[in-house]
Amino acid sequence: MRWFSTENITTRLYMLSFVVAFGGCTVGIDISLVNGAQLFFVSRFQLNDSLHGLTSAATLIGAVIGSFMSSIINLFIGRKGAMLVASFIAVGAGLIEAFANIWGVLLFARIFLGTSFGIYSATIPIYLSESAPSTVRGALTAIYQLSLTFGLFFGAVADAAFVQVDHGWRLMLGSVIVPPSLCLIGLIFTPESPRWLIFKCKEAEAFRCLLKLRKTETEALQDLSLIKASMTMDSQQSSWYQVLKKILMTKRIRRAVSVGIFLQVARQLSGVNAMSYYIDVVLRKAGLSISTTIYISVAYMFGTVLFTLPLFWIVDRFGRRILLVATMPVISLMLLLIGFSFYGNEHIRISLCLVGFFIMRAFFSPGLGPVSWIITSEIFPLQVRAECLSIVSFASYAFNFIISFAFPDMLSQMKAQGAFSFFSGFTLLSWIIFFLFIPETKGIELESVEQLFEKPWNEHARKHIYQVVELVASHRKKEVSTVDMIIQSSSSKSCVSMTTTHQEEMKE
Repeated sequence: MRWFSTENITTRLYMLSFVVAFGGCTVGIDISLVNGAQLFFVSRFQLNDSLHGLTSAATLIGAVIGSFMSSIINLFIGRKGAMLVASFIAVGAGLIEAFANIWGVLLFARIFLGTSFGIYSATIPIYLSESAPSTVRGALTAIYQLSLTFGLFFGAVADAAFVQVDHGWRLMLGSVIVPPSLCLIGLIFTPESPRWLIFKCKEAEAFRCLLKLRKTETEALQDLSLIKASMTMDSQQSSWYQVLKKILMTKRIRRAVSVGIFLQVARQLSGVNAMSYYIDVVLRKAGLSISTTIYISVAYMFGTVLFTLPLFWIVDRFGRRILLVATMPVISLMLLLIGFSFYGNEHIRISLCLVGFFIMRAFFSPGLGPVSWIITSEIFPLQVRAECLSIVSFASYAFNFIISFAFPDMLSQMKAQGAFSFFSGFTLLSWIIFFLFIPETKGIELESVEQLFEKPWNEHARKHIYQVVELVASHRKKEVSTVDMIIQSSSSKSCVSMTTTHQEEMKE
């Protein structure tokens, strides 16, 4: 099954997708870079566990700020303008943190850097969806998610390259400027979002952009007409207060927002993002040297890229819900394995930690990680989609910060055994909730997805339990049927044998 149709993609749309992917790569690369650099700057600035966690997770504070800023920036200077602002911030903040000699300067630089992450995360999906034809919109969103994992890998490679270099941690942190610098150069050649241009009453310019992003002039004219009609509907939308009131007072929207928030909370409380920030710290506690942990991180982040690739083939074939339900028990089990490995000796700790990390990532990358965002992008009505996504994104960044900030203290107070057991237990609880209440959105038109949440929670739970009962019953019927066939076959053979024997006796 082809996951990506290229027949409707122009060269300029390829370029736009490639350029904005550098923004996603910037978000991913910092996670790996700080993961390696913290092995050095913690001792350089003599940070305790709390300040250690605050410094590593400071970009998430900035991301919350940036996500609020992005709506204003996008409104006044557009998607391309917002990408330019985010890229300039990322380059400037990366240089500041690389040359910081005072901890306060380093903290400020990381918060400042995080604002670019918030702008990127809120802008890139919109920029892609507004620029792409509907036939490839989902695939382009998946490419953005993949760019995050590439960033994780490239950051780990930079850590390995500079681990033996004097003041290498500065070069690690400074490497974050590479993707946004490439993004700045690439944005020179990319068009603005046609939808934003029409919103700003620049119809002629919007049509010129559509001609670059569509294969034919007919397609460009059709999309221009659809966008104008959509903008007419959107223009009926009222103030933020009325939008928020609609979200809170409409049951189906409120239920959808609850699902979106809990998907993000479950994603963060699985501990996977915290482990991306602190995998080197955990492996050091397991008994590995600094250089060895860095090299293992490279393999781990490369595995993250590889494990994400099957998503493109299976998410539309098997569905979103089944990927969550099938993968989360394994994630929970591997988290428990990592935690309990610390009861063993050094060889047991290292072996089981590595097995747990890689198997857990193999199930997280095509499961809870990207699927949580895919479902979230599908379940909200068009009229309030941007506002609902802002709420969900805020929840994601907030819980990401809480866990990433608290993780060093968790390791210190609860030990690795307690910290990973906590993540394992919450993942198992999330699995039960997802099994009961998360509906399947595969194959349903976006306009119809919201109708899934017209049903109360107990109807979803009853339906999903009934499906399992039916599956078990049908499996038993097949087993019984197979046994009956074997018995009938044996009986018929026995009858034939007895008849043959009787005939032989009669002849005698």
